[in-house]
Amino acid sequence: MDKQKFSILIEKYKRGKCSLQEKELLENYLESFQINPGEWIESEMGNQRATGEKIYSQIMKNINEEKKNYFKEIYFSPALLKRAAIIIFFLILVSGVLYVSGLFEQKSVSIVWNESVTPYGEKSTITLSDGSKVILNADSKLKYPEQFNNSIREVYLEGEAYFEAHHNIGKPFIVHSKNLSTTVLGTKFNISAYSENKIIAVSLLEGKVKVSRSEKGKTDDIGILKPKEKLLYNEENNSSSLGVFDSLEAIGWKDNIYKFDNEPLGEVLSRLERAFDVKFKLDDRSVLKQKITIKFEKKSLQTVVDVIKSLTGLDYKILKGNNNKKEILFYKNTK
Repeated sequence: MDKQKFSILIEKYKRGKCSLQEKELLENYLESFQINPGEWIESEMGNQRATGEKIYSQIMKNINEEKKNYFKEIYFSPALLKRAAIIIFFLILVSGVLYVSGLFEQKSVSIVWNESVTPYGEKSTITLSDGSKVILNADSKLKYPEQFNNSIREVYLEGEAYFEAHHNIGKPFIVHSKNLSTTVLGTKFNISAYSENKIIAVSLLEGKVKVSRSEKGKTDDIGILKPKEKLLYNEENNSSSLGVFDSLEAIGWKDNIYKFDNEPLGEVLSRLERAFDVKFKLDDRSVLKQKITIKFEKKSLQTVVDVIKSLTGLDYKILKGNNNKKEILFYKNTK
């Protein structure tokens, strides 16, 4: 079919003036491009975009007629199916041409980010838009979208949090913490990545996670964790180690349980400061290396301080620090 004849038929089709024979001729001709869409010859058929725009409005009008005819004709006639195929083809053609040409400029969905921050002495529970649950530890921050997009679920953590990510094999759940990314499909895990600590800890309770390191635009996989495994990553020398862990030591904090197994006193006090919103001081910092094994289960600050006193042999007194924050000074009693 030459260009002139094709153009005439297109114009008649657009005005609804095609005879049955002309309509069938045109539809048969157009149908061939569903099989070989790359064979559109502009010298014969004209510009794809212009042609598509001409036909589009009439096709939309025809769709309503096709609907009426469809419900009248209970059976699927070949002619009806052919016309439906032609309409679908042109919807695809016009959408594709207009998209490429820039007329249908896709609107980028603006992501609204929320941010939850927990001060010392507090924890918070956050339910994400997909139903995933996050318990945010003291002195921590979680940045997360109000709604996840259609392909991925990403959140950003500073500090420590326990996650129960909803299973969705098509939308991975990724937690970014410093320069590490923890990718999961559906699992329960804990990440500790406080800014002052050089060690990032990822502890997996259920499921499976992949931990990766990103630096200067390059991503390297560090390891894949199985349940009850814990990955420790050292930021200073980019080294990592994998081992088992005690669940109470890793995530007991979310239930106000703090368990320490042969831990330096300095690390014990650091974690307890966040939990109770208090500042510990020592007149002799050499005792910070003393190892302690203890478990506090839903205990008051007073009980915790008395236990540390008995374990270390230190005495203490309560002070009022800056911003009325309570300070507890441990000291050696020389009497």
